[in-house]
Amino acid sequence: MAEPTTSAAAAAAATGIGLAAMLPWIDANALMGASLGAGLVAYSKTDLRTWQRIGALLFSALCGYFMTPEIVAQTPVTHDGAGGFIGAIVVVPLSLKLIQHVERFDLATWLDRRKGK
Repeated sequence: MAEPTTSAAAAAAATGIGLAAMLPWIDANALMGASLGAGLVAYSKTDLRTWQRIGALLFSALCGYFMTPEIVAQTPVTHDGAGGFIGAIVVVPLSLKLIQHVERFDLATWLDRRKGK
């Protein structure tokens, strides 16, 4: 039996996709791919509470949907659904890694090395 968070997330995603299909300016393929990728992300985060998992689902879906055009334009991926899926799975973890590197980065030390000190 599926856990309640997974069922609620699936119902929310299905409702959102159904509503989006009625709006002509929404790319349903990209939204579906981003929702599936976000569902995978939320499903894999077992250490979070329910509301945090739903937040991760929504955030990953939005990131995947909004990154779809860039992924399709800059990579060999040609379908919007696959681009949304990849965007939802890849963008958030890469952003978190980048934030960690920026927090550890010391500009003064880097500049001293560039000058040869």
